[in-house]
Amino acid sequence: MIVVLALVALLGAVVMPSLLKMQQAWQRRLDIQNVMAQIRSLGYRVRLAGQPAAFGPAGIMPSDLLSMPAGWEVGAASPLIYLANGACLGGELILRHDEAIEHITLPAPLCQPATP
Repeated sequence: MIVVLALVALLGAVVMPSLLKMQQAWQRRLDIQNVMAQIRSLGYRVRLAGQPAAFGPAGIMPSDLLSMPAGWEVGAASPLIYLANGACLGGELILRHDEAIEHITLPAPLCQPATP
């Protein structure tokens, strides 16, 4: 009986780190999909608000247009501008989470990112 318990404990010690890494990868993927869905609808939401929006190194202005998951940041090396009519001038967004960085290209005029 003790041998069986020892084998089960050993198996659990080997498998548990892999399960935790897999769960973290799934959560990261879910967070990216959430942000991408918000970016896809950003032109529409800017048009409804009737005011322009811009991404820069510090994030998006106005800041209430995106709801970022905990620990995530969004920015752009060069300004990415959404006009008040919902059109976008195009550019590249940078998503950061811990050491992971994702570059998302948004082609004008709709600025629809590719599905990750």
